Amino acid sequence: MARSLFHKTLNSSERALDSLRSRYAGEENKVSIPSPFAEVDDASRAQAAVLEDAERLRLAESAGHIGTWEWDPVSLKHTISPELGRIFGVDIDNPDRARIWAAHVWPEDWPKVQQLMQMGGATGIMEFEYRYLHPEMGLRWLFCKGCRFNGEQRLFGIVQDVTTRKAAEEASQRLAAIVESSDDAIISKDLNGIITSWNPSAERMFGFTAQEMIGRPITTIIPPELRDDETLILEAIARGQRIQHFETTRVKKNGEMIEVSITVSPVKDEAGRIIGAAKIARDITERRKAEKAMMMTERLAAVGRLAATVAHEINNPLEAVTNLVYLAKMASPPGEVASFLTAAEEQLVLVSHLTKQTLGFYRETAGTRPVELNQIINSLLTIFSPRAQNKGIELEQQINSDLALHPVPGEIRQVLANLVSNSVDAVSGPGRIRIRVSSSRYWGDGMEPGIRITVADTGKGIAPSVRTRVFEPFFTTKRDVGTGLGLWVCKSIVDKNHGTIQIRSSVIPDKSWTVVSVFLPRNMPNETAAGESELAVQLRRKAS
Repeated sequence: MARSLFHKTLNSSERALDSLRSRYAGEENKVSIPSPFAEVDDASRAQAAVLEDAERLRLAESAGHIGTWEWDPVSLKHTISPELGRIFGVDIDNPDRARIWAAHVWPEDWPKVQQLMQMGGATGIMEFEYRYLHPEMGLRWLFCKGCRFNGEQRLFGIVQDVTTRKAAEEASQRLAAIVESSDDAIISKDLNGIITSWNPSAERMFGFTAQEMIGRPITTIIPPELRDDETLILEAIARGQRIQHFETTRVKKNGEMIEVSITVSPVKDEAGRIIGAAKIARDITERRKAEKAMMMTERLAAVGRLAATVAHEINNPLEAVTNLVYLAKMASPPGEVASFLTAAEEQLVLVSHLTKQTLGFYRETAGTRPVELNQIINSLLTIFSPRAQNKGIELEQQINSDLALHPVPGEIRQVLANLVSNSVDAVSGPGRIRIRVSSSRYWGDGMEPGIRITVADTGKGIAPSVRTRVFEPFFTTKRDVGTGLGLWVCKSIVDKNHGTIQIRSSVIPDKSWTVVSVFLPRNMPNETAAGESELAVQLRRKAS
């Protein structure tokens, strides 16, 4: 094109020179004819201007990724600029470049391109977009526009690579579709809190139409007592911070309050400046209602478990009281009656202690103190002896009287009472229960000194299939009398005192047995209160 413009300008200069010569022929004495050197200078300047224009055109094409073309729809001759050759990925000097170009037009778009080119050849105007498979850069989007100048058969036009623009348009369309179809309210606002967009879900959620809300402050839907939060949010957005899953309350057009989870992100312009914020609000009112209902259900379930625990823990001392009263009635020497009633009184005190402790109205302020295990075990044997004798069970004990612990006394009594009671229940007929207390070491992270308590019985044993579940709350193998809380309580107490509890058992007929082994370290943790967590202690201190 640059060459044709140059030749056209040069030919025009030559024609002007010939015209001057013929006009002034024979009149050399009348009129002075301009110097030929001046005409040559004009032609040189014209040539230089054409070359300069051609260079400017080339730079403009390269900068804008725009190629130029000429096409004669009659002769089918055409020329393309070097930049258009790069856009097409073809050699502009290749005589077969038209066929190569056509082969790379996306197959689905080729019929449309042919039709529009034919119409352009007839009307002198064409404008369309199509997909093109570049040999190196892959699929591209190209924009073609051309027209016919007056008196010309040829068409002149441009082709521009608009892949980036098309990708941005498609992304914007996808984003718009997401915003329109989202179940969440999607709102944008400027840094002054003025709403600039309001999607259909925002209309449904808050009751305001987009026409009502765009241009109004976001505080329209914020309760008066929470409007200070909006100031903090805008300040954070201005610093480029993002706020995620902020749960708060908003107000609908009808005045109804709803709970929402909000995520707010900064919106930036092309230069990277923060110009506003995009907010996504999700209505979590129903979810919060479901959570509250679930919490209430869990509390009711906890009350049920608590009641079962109370019933289980109180059952043992009440049974002991019953046995002691029975023994007192049968005893003839006054001294024995007094000792039985004293023991019964101790069990009633234990019942009161368990009730208060379980319901959370009591803390054992005495904490840990030295305890002689033989005293606790002798007391328990006195209580369980009547049941054992009725079933023909022999109770044995092997206790080193020199051994002492520093536990919470009531907790150790609970552990031993549950283990002995389970053994009595496990032995259905004549059998034996042995309680042994000895010094031991725990082979864990180190050889920690402590005391091992074992309760062994010749009962029916525990099947391997259920042995791993015996410490679960409410799991029991006793169909009629079990609550499934005894071993769970034992393990909770042992774990709290940094001890271990293990069970070994055999279910071989005539050779069945069960051994429960409890290890307690000698240096037991000195709890501030029985069963009281560190967090509870901190809250109690803060409250006081």
